[in-house]
Amino acid sequence: MASKFLYPRGGLERVLFDESDALEAAGHDVLHFATRHPENLPSPYERYFAPYLEIGAGTELGTLEKVRAVARMFRNGAAAGLFGEMLDDGRPDLVHVHGIHRQLSPSILFEASRRSIPVVHTLHDYHLVCPADVMLRGQAAPCLPRACKTIDCSAALRNRCTRGSIAASAIAACELSFQRLTRAYERTVTRFISPSRFLRDLMIEGGWTNTPIDVVPPGTALTDGTTRTPGEYALFAGRLSPEKGISVFLSAARAAGIPAVVAGDGPLADALRAKFPEARFTGHVTPAEVTRLLDEARVAVVPSVSLENAPLGVLEAMGAGVPIIASSVGGVPELIGDGIEGLLVPPGDTAALTSALQMLSGDRKLAATMGIAGRARVSREFTPERHLSGLLETYARATGELA
Repeated sequence: MASKFLYPRGGLERVLFDESDALEAAGHDVLHFATRHPENLPSPYERYFAPYLEIGAGTELGTLEKVRAVARMFRNGAAAGLFGEMLDDGRPDLVHVHGIHRQLSPSILFEASRRSIPVVHTLHDYHLVCPADVMLRGQAAPCLPRACKTIDCSAALRNRCTRGSIAASAIAACELSFQRLTRAYERTVTRFISPSRFLRDLMIEGGWTNTPIDVVPPGTALTDGTTRTPGEYALFAGRLSPEKGISVFLSAARAAGIPAVVAGDGPLADALRAKFPEARFTGHVTPAEVTRLLDEARVAVVPSVSLENAPLGVLEAMGAGVPIIASSVGGVPELIGDGIEGLLVPPGDTAALTSALQMLSGDRKLAATMGIAGRARVSREFTPERHLSGLLETYARATGELA
């Protein structure tokens, strides 16, 4: 498995580690390839890992280093060479990649292709149809219909979609246009995996019609529902960044008079603490701590203003028997039946979110019924076993073992 990072950075890496553990438990050997990030977990394969260079805002790099870093987004020869060595030594039957763009680049995929090794690529975001990855036009509203077309990504530059920066947006737009123009992914990927039908359909609409796309929803383990003792607070667990809609949630909780607990960290943390002093901010939390917070929450909230794909936070809340309120965006409606497992509200609509919070806070019976329904749906449709089965079916199709 190849990914940019090998530490629990976010949802992508959680899926990566869960899949690795499940595959190894099923008797498969899993090799890892990543960049040499300082927070990586120990790995017996780290001698193959590619150099890591942080190029985000606030980093101090010389002009030559910046040029090299930008060039690596398009083609990373060093990563390709090291990955080729790993393939020759490990001789895998299949390569599965998670989020390699702008660090490892598609260069590593050509190494697999040269050795006739099939490649499966899991799509975690919108990076193959959106230069900014998150489908937010100008960092403000969902970009539907898509402003960037198959090769022409100039709209991302005009709207400053990447960090509000002209330079960063120009680089991201050029990188995606280059990959589409050279057909880097089309020439190397055997099958894509999409966690949602929404993303699959968006890929097809964006011109990705030559490579099969399998929909394999995520899976999550059920928690022990017998220990749940719901309190009074509404819980947000995730990254504190603009696209997550955290300000909308905190404004709605304040208007509804409901205690808010915010679990996570991110660039908005300090500003949010200053603006909403009544809320409880936990900072970074472990998965076990999220489970405990869910156990005591009245309701979980996923208020994203961007087009979420298949957020694990939704399934984790449902698996814990917690009713959920979420923005009706992206693939979220595929996970939640409105009025059944939870409530769906328009993205960025503080009034609608306030009303939903008041409804579930004031009607404990309804909240409990939705929590039970969510847990039951996870047990039917979104278990780790079901996810592994879908993953292995895609592998079999990629290797030709299954027609």
